[in-house]
Amino acid sequence: MKIFLVIFLFVFPFLSNASAFSLESGLYHLEWAYGPNDNYKTIAGIVGDIDKVDGVYYLKNKIDDQSNDEIYIAINKGSGAVFFKHEEIEGGPTIGWANIQLNDNVILIDAPTIKNFYDNTDGDSDRDIKYKVGVKFSGNKKAKNTSEIAPIEILKNDVFKIDCSEYFKSNEEHGGKEKKNDPMEDYSSSVLLSNDGLCNSILNKNNKVEVLKGWMLFKRVS
Repeated sequence: MKIFLVIFLFVFPFLSNASAFSLESGLYHLEWAYGPNDNYKTIAGIVGDIDKVDGVYYLKNKIDDQSNDEIYIAINKGSGAVFFKHEEIEGGPTIGWANIQLNDNVILIDAPTIKNFYDNTDGDSDRDIKYKVGVKFSGNKKAKNTSEIAPIEILKNDVFKIDCSEYFKSNEEHGGKEKKNDPMEDYSSSVLLSNDGLCNSILNKNNKVEVLKGWMLFKRVS
């Protein structure tokens, strides 16, 4: 009986990890939503719309009225990568990617590799510059360990949510702190924060109530 118990305790964690992750593999795109999980509404303009050409997804600089805050997450079972773009005050957006590990409770985001949107694009028209989602590029990486912890809630097997209040709380518990919405602070090394958007949207007291009570909604797009 003791031998069986030892074997069970040894094998059970592996069985649990193997069966715990229930999101479908694929590419997920961020929207901003508010309301209950079973009856939410999305809000336009908080994050960027999808740019898709011939079946390929791209990150482009939104030089019209759209937001430059945008996130894609590529998931393959319990790992993957996040590709993002942030609105910045000067010099064009920040663009970046990071490896991730995840289960049904949390996404662990590695420190991202980042660069300015216009780096190494001399001679290209601003409107023509775009980055293929899924392609990891060279850039600057400020640390080697996990930079962010994002608690998730799975709504369907191809839809999940990140509550920004839970995000701030979780990162406080792991040595981080809630970053007040300081327009002069550099948020480029964080995936889920930007100068005036993403999770920092709920800290902006000038925004609509729907935004302040909103949350991140990720839907599988391919």
